[in-house]
Amino acid sequence: MSGSRTITLDDERLDNVHVGDILREDFLIGTEIPVEDVAAGSGIDVDEIIAIMDRRKDVDARIDLRLARYFGMSDGFFLRLQNHWDIEEVLRSEGAELDRIIQRAA
Repeated sequence: MSGSRTITLDDERLDNVHVGDILREDFLIGTEIPVEDVAAGSGIDVDEIIAIMDRRKDVDARIDLRLARYFGMSDGFFLRLQNHWDIEEVLRSEGAELDRIIQRAA
């Protein structure tokens, strides 16, 4: 069970921001870089990048390394964003069930 004394209702939660949203808003729109340039420079298919930005595709290790190298970020940057999003999605959908799990004593 959570040690927090604060109860947060789902309607009070902020949106769970997908890595594709960050890629689109912060790396492409914010810098006015065309998707085609990212695709050509990173070796990722344009349709894959668009699918990530549309939340239809998740970032995997191959995509992470290519995007990280292209944008000068650390290896794992985009994959960590993806993992945070995945974890939050499970917490939102299975949180009550997860809270019922009793920690096993060592």
